[in-house]
Amino acid sequence: MTVLIETIGDIVNSPRPGHCLRVVDDVKNSGGFLIYEWWPASDGPNANNSFDTWVEPSRLHEFFRESSWQVRWRNER
Repeated sequence: MTVLIETIGDIVNSPRPGHCLRVVDDVKNSGGFLIYEWWPASDGPNANNSFDTWVEPSRLHEFFRESSWQVRWRNER
């Protein structure tokens, strides 16, 4: 799977309608990537009521493989 940075992706196999994500490169600040997730009824503590997960750079692709998410990136055609 291709993982795009700073791009919104729709998780098409999620049980939550409208489940989205965005991967942020935060290596300079935290040493890793932040993966923000949200959906219309989410109530997370971040912008857009999102939740976040921190991932080491070397584990980013592994995180997505383990999640089994099917992501449709919004800038892909």
